[in-house]
Amino acid sequence: MHIQPPLDQRIVDEYFHLAGNKKTKDIAWLYGMIATYGLRLEELNGFSWHSESDIKIHTKKRAIRPIHPQWLILFNLKEKQPRDLRSRWFPLCSSFYELIACQAVSLNITDLILAHTLRKKHCKQIKQAASKAPVFVGVS
Repeated sequence: MHIQPPLDQRIVDEYFHLAGNKKTKDIAWLYGMIATYGLRLEELNGFSWHSESDIKIHTKKRAIRPIHPQWLILFNLKEKQPRDLRSRWFPLCSSFYELIACQAVSLNITDLILAHTLRKKHCKQIKQAASKAPVFVGVS
């Protein structure tokens, strides 16, 4: 069985659908973080901004880079981060799970992580192919 990941445009549309509703704007931020960084909620809990676009999580030695750095800007993830995130983390995650259960969100966490994983694998294959390509130096 071949699983088709959601298209990037579908992810972006879903994000803006959530962000456009006052009740789900914080959930939209969480949705954007999962889509951008490809991490589960448990991994994102307690993250910190490492640089302009990278985040640091406690389970990894290296900072996590976004596959689509433009999503960080498009979704305004740094600016729209909910206030008092540490104290609101579990209620926010619970609300997100409730939206998924009620099918108010068409893409669940697994869909977002699958799409991220496949994008990352594809990018890695492109970089490997480019590094193995012969380099021709012309002398005139």
